[in-house]
Amino acid sequence: MTKQKTPQPHSLLNRLFIAQIAPLTLVALLLLAAGSWTAHRVVERTSDRLLAGAMQAILETVSVKDAQVTVDVSPWSLALLDSPERDAVFYSVREGDHLITGYDELPILPATSAGEPTFGNLTVRGLPVRMAQQAIEIPGQPSPVVVSVAQTLDSRQASVRELNVSLLLLPGLLVVLAAFLIWPAIQWGLHSLKRLTQELTSRSAAGANDFAPAAINLAPRELASALSAFNTLLASLERSASGMQRFSADASHQLRTPLTVVAANLDLLANSRRPWTKTDQRLLRDSQEAIAAMTRLTHQLLSTARADSLPGTNYADLGRAVRCTVESMRGSVQASGIHLRMPDGVIPVRGDASLIVEQVTNLLDNAARYGSPPIFVHVTWRGKKVCITVWDHGPGVADADLPQLSERFFRGRASRKATGSGLGLSIVASMAKAQEADFHFWNRKRKAGLVVTLTYHSALHSRPASIPTV
Repeated sequence: MTKQKTPQPHSLLNRLFIAQIAPLTLVALLLLAAGSWTAHRVVERTSDRLLAGAMQAILETVSVKDAQVTVDVSPWSLALLDSPERDAVFYSVREGDHLITGYDELPILPATSAGEPTFGNLTVRGLPVRMAQQAIEIPGQPSPVVVSVAQTLDSRQASVRELNVSLLLLPGLLVVLAAFLIWPAIQWGLHSLKRLTQELTSRSAAGANDFAPAAINLAPRELASALSAFNTLLASLERSASGMQRFSADASHQLRTPLTVVAANLDLLANSRRPWTKTDQRLLRDSQEAIAAMTRLTHQLLSTARADSLPGTNYADLGRAVRCTVESMRGSVQASGIHLRMPDGVIPVRGDASLIVEQVTNLLDNAARYGSPPIFVHVTWRGKKVCITVWDHGPGVADADLPQLSERFFRGRASRKATGSGLGLSIVASMAKAQEADFHFWNRKRKAGLVVTLTYHSALHSRPASIPTV
C-alpha cells in the first residue's frame, strides 16, 4: 500500500511575486523582439541610403568623350561608407559586358533598371556584401552604363548590436527595478495579514480555548470572505466544544449521586453481621473497588471538563493548597507516607486554588498507585517562579512511554496491571496549560522512580489585595 504524499502549503508571497514579475518579463521580451526587428529595419534602410548615395556620386561622374564612356571615381565618392569597422568596399562601372573600371566580380543584377537603384545580397571574394546597382542610358551609346557599389556587412551588424543592447538595457532595468520594488510592496500589502497571524498565535500561546471571532479589519480586503468563513468555523467549534464539555460535566454530575448511593449501600452490607461466605465477601470487595474506581473516574472527568473550559488564570495561595492536599492524602498512602518540605507562609501564584489542589491530588494518587513510598513533595522558589516537585521510589516509566504519558487514557506498560483510568497526568497537563504553568516529568537518574514538576508564575510583583484559598 503506497503512502500518499501530503501536499505542501504554497507561499503566497512567492506566488504574488511571480505573478507580477512573469508578465513584466514577458512584456520586456516582447519589447526586445519588436525593438530588435525595428532596429534591423532602421539600420538596413540607413545603410542602403548611404550605399545608394556613394553609387550616385560615382554615377554623376559618368560622361562621354570621343564616343568613349569615362568615369572619375574619386576617394570622396566612397567617403560615405567609412565606418569604425573598416568595411571592405567594391565598385564597378560597366558598359554592357565591358568593364570600364572597378572589380569584375560584381555581377549585373537581373532587376537593374535606369529608374531606381536595385539592392541585393551576394558574396564577393568569400565575403558577404550588400550591393546597390543602377543603370543609366547615354544617348549615342549602344548599351547602358551600369554602376555598382558593394560593402561588407560588419558596420551594419555592429549598429544592430548596439541598438539591441540599448533596447535590452531599458526593459531589463525596468524588470530588475520592479523586482526590487514589488517585494517590499507585497510585504507592505500583507502587513495586516501578519497582524492577524500574530493575534491568532497569541491566542494559541495563551493556552485557553478562545473561540472569539477574529477582527475582519485585520486581514486584507481580498481575504475578508475567507476570514468570515474562518469565524464561522470558530463558532461551530465553540458550539461543539461547549457541547462536549457540558455533556461530560452533566453526565459526571448525574453519575455521582447513584454511585454514592451504591457505595454507601455496599459499605452497609460489608459492615453488617450477616454470615457472608468467602465468595460473597470476594464479590462484595470487587464491587466496592469497582464503585471506587468509577467514582474516581467520574471525578476526573469533571476535572477534565473544568480544565478545558477555564477562561483564564486567577491568583491562589499555592502553599495552603499543597498543605491541605498533602494532609488529606496522608490517610490513603502507605505507612511510610508523604514527606513535605516547603517555605512557610503565603506563596501567591498565578493559578486557581481548586485546580492546584486537583493537580497535586492526581500527582500523589499517581505516585501511590504506580510508584512506591516514600513520596516526596518539595515546593521551592526559582527566581520569579514557584516549583512543586513530586517523586517516588517506584519502577519509573519506560523511556518509550514517556512522550505519551500525559495523553488521556494512556497507561504505560508497567502500570497496566494496576487499577486506574489513565487520566491523572493528562488532567494535570490540561490544568497546567490552563493556568500557564509548566508541567514536566522524567525518570530519576541514579535511583528508580518518576519525577514530576509543576512550575507556576509568581504573583508577588502584582499580588492582589486578597489571595483566594481552599
